[in-house]
Amino acid sequence: RESERTQRDTRRRGFGRRDMFTDNRCANRVITGAALGATVGGAVGAVYGTYESFAYKIPGMLKVRHIGRTTLGSGTLFGLFLAAGSLIQCGRR
Repeated sequence: RESERTQRDTRRRGFGRRDMFTDNRCANRVITGAALGATVGGAVGAVYGTYESFAYKIPGMLKVRHIGRTTLGSGTLFGLFLAAGSLIQCGRR
């Protein structure tokens, strides 16, 4: 009986490395960080890609391609870094 209570308390407090990856709150936090980072990074990438395509006078439909590439690139990179930061913060608790 006492060992069950100790195991339950250990799981509740989140001790151990395995609990960091199986904890739903941590996974939700990482996914939310990735989504938020991708959204913000994509918005910044779209603005910067639009500015850059007009500043460098990229012709015709290549502007759309350039804007899309910078949007996806910025969104992916910033989402990755924000997800990694969220994972690190989950490990500290």
